[in-house]
Formats: sequence, structure tokens, C-alpha cells
Amino acid sequence: MAGSRDASAVSPAPLARGRRPPATGRAAPGDWLAPLFSNLPAVVFLALLIVAWEVYVDAFKVNDFILPPPSKVIAVTIRLFPLLLAHTWTTTYEILLGFLLGNGFAVLMALLIVNSRLAERVFYPLIIASQTVPKVAIAPLFLIWLGSGLQPKILIAAIVCFFPTVVNTVQGLRATDPNAIDLLRLVAASRRQVFLKLQFPNALPYFFAGLKISIALAVIGAIIGEWVGANSGLGYLIMFSSQTMRTDLMFAALVLTALLGVLLYLAVVLLERLFSWSPSDMPVGGL
Repeated sequence: MAGSRDASAVSPAPLARGRRPPATGRAAPGDWLAPLFSNLPAVVFLALLIVAWEVYVDAFKVNDFILPPPSKVIAVTIRLFPLLLAHTWTTTYEILLGFLLGNGFAVLMALLIVNSRLAERVFYPLIIASQTVPKVAIAPLFLIWLGSGLQPKILIAAIVCFFPTVVNTVQGLRATDPNAIDLLRLVAASRRQVFLKLQFPNALPYFFAGLKISIALAVIGAIIGEWVGANSGLGYLIMFSSQTMRTDLMFAALVLTALLGVLLYLAVVLLERLFSWSPSDMPVGGL
């Protein structure tokens, strides 16, 4: 009897050890520095690559037209910064509008597919098949239909954003444990409550995974649209630089495009940290 009482007394210990400590609402000082230290090797490698680039161009007397040194790219960036900033803002505007438009339709389509077998059979194969069409091939059609304004660039960015988000969101909504859904329905939970309390939190990691892919694709989509026909934007500036043999200006536009993509990706990562939570954060006292 004593042995059984001892066993029952210590049996909850593993569960207690497995629980997370309660959240205090404050980030530890090291939490803000952790991303900096984790990315330090990449920053060091990039710095060494730039130094090697500068040394190579200077040592082998490479023509600036073929490969301008980083110092010249930085100089033209500083000299033409107001112009570059104006083109960057145009591309950013196209990316953000296309990103919001494409992902908004993606979420609606994912909800329709998950809740309707007929919609899944009708739309899902077409969505997958649409990804086999090169976006560069259909961009001229949008230029003909919509003109050379912002609309075709926004539409192309929205189209390339749509696929990864809809696929990931559908996967996340379907990954919910069926037993957990049945348990909520046993306590008379409505369909809306099941979605908000269970399916929506479970799908968030998948949804943000799709967003992180689509924001990078949105940059590519906007640049493709500007290549086809535009009079402003970083894509237009890249094409103009190649036609006028301004390789240094082309590299400056390429660097700004890369920096813009990284900043937008980090913005999505920040949103993920703000809006996602684990199942242990969900209320357990009722619906």
C-alpha cells in the first residue's frame, strides 16, 4: 500500500516538468539579441564576399562595364539616392498591394475548398495547373488588357502570391486533429467556435509559412511586371540600366531590390511572432 501511495504521489511529476512556464508578457533581454547573433555568420560571409569582390576587380583590372567594384556601386547609390528611393517606393507600393490582394483571395479560396468538396474538385486542380504557366509569358497580356499603369504589376504580384498561401492554408486547416473537433462538437460548439478556437490557431503556422514564401514571390512578380512595361520602379530601372550600359546603376537597383525583399520578409516574420500562439496559450475553461 505504501509503495502504491508513493507511486501515485510522484506520477504527476513528468507532466509538471513537461509544462511550459507561464508567460510573463515580457521578452528577456537576450531574446532581442538572439536573431542578431544567429545571423552573424551570414553577415560576416557577406562582408568577406564584398571585400573579395573589390580586391578581385582591382587586382585583375576588370572593366567597370563588366563588373563594377562595390565602392563604385555604393558611390552611385549615394549620388542618385533620391532617384533610387522614388523607384523603390513605386515597387514597394506594387508589392504590398499585390501581396494583400493575392493573399486575401487565397484565404477565401482556402476556406471555400476546406468547407466544400465540390469547390475542391472544381478549383483545386485548376489552381495547381495554373502554376505551370510562366508569369513572364502572361505579363504582356496584362499590359495589353490593363495598360502600362500600376494595375498589371499589382495583378502579377497577386497571382504569384496566391498559390503558396492557398495551398499552405488548406493544409493547415486540414491538419487539425479530428478527435479534437469531435470533442468540441460533443460540448455543443458551433462551427464558428470550432474554427476560431481550434482550426484557426492550428492553421496559423501553415498560413505564415505561405506568407513568407509569397512575399518573396511578390517582389519577383512586381519586377517582372515592370520589365514588361513601366516607366518607374526598380524593375524599370534595371532594364533602363542594361539598355544604357550603366552596370553600376543596375547593381545598385539589384541591391535595393534584395534589401527590399529581406525587409518585407522580416516584416512577415515579425507579424508571425505577434499573432501566432501555441495550443497551450488557448483558454481551457470553456468555449
